[in-house]
Amino acid sequence: MSEFWDLIKTLFAVDKLYGCTSEEVNALKQKFGQIPEVVEEFYLTAGRTKEFQHGQDTFIMPEHYKEYSWLEQAGGLVLLEENQGCCEAYIKKEDLSLPDPPVYVSWEGGEAALCAASASEFLMAALAYEAAFTFEYNPEDFYYVDGEDIEEFKSRLKQYPFKMQTWLCDTEITFYSNDPCNLVAALYSESIEDDGLQLVYGAVNKEAYNKLEKALEGVCEPF
Repeated sequence: MSEFWDLIKTLFAVDKLYGCTSEEVNALKQKFGQIPEVVEEFYLTAGRTKEFQHGQDTFIMPEHYKEYSWLEQAGGLVLLEENQGCCEAYIKKEDLSLPDPPVYVSWEGGEAALCAASASEFLMAALAYEAAFTFEYNPEDFYYVDGEDIEEFKSRLKQYPFKMQTWLCDTEITFYSNDPCNLVAALYSESIEDDGLQLVYGAVNKEAYNKLEKALEGVCEPF
């Protein structure tokens, strides 16, 4: 994931990533018996990077298992909690022995749905999604792409090879860019009676933001 970490440092505008201590990670291992290799790498490499907690949602840290009693009822190792507590992404207990297991999402007591096919894909998508809410340069509003304009929207940008299949009940989130310093998170929900995309986007610097705005010109409008 070294190339991905370079991208994440760029998107969050940080020079260095900060990890959890071995003692903190070992506490999780003791609690669950074992944790996936990919998740251990995330915590040790970047789990303490404070900018990650400035996005929309909350990454669950080892100490949260002492602070939040609801985690005991979650059915596995929770990685991310939605900002209003509507849903959480987690790895099932029976999958914790796998090196890179699937990640599921559950909300308000409903049945679990697949969020990402692997923990590595989930972490990439989750970090990118949270970065989209932290940009200094942003439109300060949600934007929308009508269904008939989606193919044109996609043709103007590069799509990243990771996504959240399900978040917030039935929302699929895909990611696009035309510069390492900008990002679009495109949200599609089957429960909304249209086939358009809701966009959250921005950039680290003005040049990358203007480049993205130019690409989006004529294919999106305020939500």
